[in-house]
Amino acid sequence: MIKILDLSSTWTNMADITLREIWDQIDNFKKNEHALRDIMINAQGEKALEEFLKQISEQWKVYQLELVDYQKKCKVIKSWDDLFTKAKENLSNILSMKLSPYFKAFEAETLSWEDKLNRIINIFDIWIDVQRRWVYLEGIFTSSTDIAQLLPNESQKFQSVANEFVGLLKKVEKSPLVLDVINIPNVQKLLERLADSLTKIQKALGEYLERQRAAFPR
Repeated sequence: MIKILDLSSTWTNMADITLREIWDQIDNFKKNEHALRDIMINAQGEKALEEFLKQISEQWKVYQLELVDYQKKCKVIKSWDDLFTKAKENLSNILSMKLSPYFKAFEAETLSWEDKLNRIINIFDIWIDVQRRWVYLEGIFTSSTDIAQLLPNESQKFQSVANEFVGLLKKVEKSPLVLDVINIPNVQKLLERLADSLTKIQKALGEYLERQRAAFPR
């Protein structure tokens, strides 16, 4: 520990300080120049990491999903690019931050944000797939009564999936903040299950349409 004279605590009246005492203090600084420089470098390094984490926090605490009306039934998410770009850039910066000699002081907060950013990417990567498949199949099952009658099991399964997904979208509409969305209980497991169901429904539909084309070639 470097012992540096605290003038303000030694004299209540700064006019009591003599020139000799000031020079003595300057000599003390000179003797500990290297140690002082290390302290300043450490402080600057920690300040840079602190500012970076503050920037991430301020950015994501107000980041809202962009929603658009879908056939007056609900609002769906649009404009995914900015979301993924920001999350991946922040994750890349965090990886660099881990290599910093000043990382330890911010480890807990950094790892917390790393987890949040990974969840954002994972959840919305699945969400894109679910939303696209749902929009595609919704157009088929609701516009064609024949399909619903010819594939009653798939039609019923799709309606169940649609009800769950629309219910999820309505929660997002109430609170479109990204951090609120990823904190919806079990949201990733729900999306994974919906994605699996929609994939099976779409496969069954594709196989049926293929049989129809083979049975009635042009």
